[in-house]
Amino acid sequence: MNNKEKIVKILIEKGKELFNQPYKKIKFTKNLEADDLLNDLTNYPRAFVFGCLMDRQMKAENAWLIPYKFAKEIGGFQFKKLLSLKFKTIKDIFKRKNLHRFNDQMAEIFYSSNSKNS
Repeated sequence: MNNKEKIVKILIEKGKELFNQPYKKIKFTKNLEADDLLNDLTNYPRAFVFGCLMDRQMKAENAWLIPYKFAKEIGGFQFKKLLSLKFKTIKDIFKRKNLHRFNDQMAEIFYSSNSKNS
């Protein structure tokens, strides 16, 4: 077995080991409710995705709070509710709540990643 094959074997074994571990809730923020939303991949997988998208050029903890703050503003994070939002509404929320360092750009990313065509 050459070095490349050894590395592949080690990575596969480590991956299986990690995959078989019990689920541990990740603490993205210091806010329990925000972390609950981000960790609920069964009901709100988009919250995690949006957290990833918002984590740009600002303190990570604040970026990961954006899906939670957004959910509080619109009354939930259900997919149907997100799909019903117009771009102007999203942009207004980002600006009014000052959610990100780059509110206009992040509102556009938030909207385009959630549009019916994605």
